[in-house]
Amino acid sequence: MNKKQVPEKILALRKLMKKEELDGFIVTDNLDQFYLGGFYFYPHEAVFLITQTDVFCFTRALYLHDVAARAPFMTTQADEDRLNTAVAKAKALNLRRVGFDAAKEGYASGKVLAQNGFTECASFISKLREVKDAQEIQIIRDACRIAYQAYEYVKPLIKTGMTELDVAAELEKYMRTHGATTTSFFTIVGFGPDTANPHHVTGARKLEAEDAILMDFGCVYNGYCSDITRSWWHGSNEPAEYKTIWHAVDEARKAGIQAIRPGVATRAVDNAARVIINAAGYGEYFNHGTGHGMGMENHETPYNSQESNEVLAEGNIVTVEPGIYLPGKYGVRLEDSLCVSSTGGEILTKK
Repeated sequence: MNKKQVPEKILALRKLMKKEELDGFIVTDNLDQFYLGGFYFYPHEAVFLITQTDVFCFTRALYLHDVAARAPFMTTQADEDRLNTAVAKAKALNLRRVGFDAAKEGYASGKVLAQNGFTECASFISKLREVKDAQEIQIIRDACRIAYQAYEYVKPLIKTGMTELDVAAELEKYMRTHGATTTSFFTIVGFGPDTANPHHVTGARKLEAEDAILMDFGCVYNGYCSDITRSWWHGSNEPAEYKTIWHAVDEARKAGIQAIRPGVATRAVDNAARVIINAAGYGEYFNHGTGHGMGMENHETPYNSQESNEVLAEGNIVTVEPGIYLPGKYGVRLEDSLCVSSTGGEILTKK
């Protein structure tokens, strides 16, 4: 890309704007800004006004030097009243119809935009973000590899008496020392009955000599997330019931993966996994969807669930993560992240 060349993602947004007869679009979400411009702003520290010919960026003075060097296609201005300045710029340019993503605006900012006659629009950029290009897929593949290798590194280190927080610290240290900037979400490590809570908050529980383990974690690498869950029995006397639910979840995971391909309804992926768990007699203990989209955020559209009306497309990144949770006893969840390719689902959570 030459110095002033506009990124393809902005060109794609302009096509959607033209289709919707918009001659301007306001972008305030910092991840949408990173997606479009390749520069990371902290939340609420920049406002973009995108037209068919220009990209205006109103931000804090501390960003000016870096933005000029890394995103020279933008016309950047330091301003502490960024939203109102963007509104004034749109009016000065005589833009007839300026859109904004109503779902991503807070009450105050949305009110300002609406009162100035701007148009509430669907989440155009979220829709663009669903389908990853080759560069994005490679970054997510690397993020998933780091997470998987963290699992392989940490699992042999886990010993009776360690706390959940001890294990989480080892996972996070490995991922950071291998290129990750942060975690995709709060790392979940559960022992014993804690594994029966799908969104357990990692704590000080110590691992017993015979105990269930569940680890759900991921990392952010070059701005993109990974997500993986592994469950197993620690000790030599694995309960028969734990074996039963582990194998049921594993078969459900395989069925969900097998269902993934372009053109398949996301609820069909969920159903493929759910049928297996229902047949095993544990349907009431599978209390969440089978997966979610992933990219710059760990949970993005499309969602593999019965509530979704979406259809998978080549370039989507989604998880498959069925689970069975027996309150007060233990739970099992097995999760892989996959890329939807022309031939099916490519598992990314591997070496």
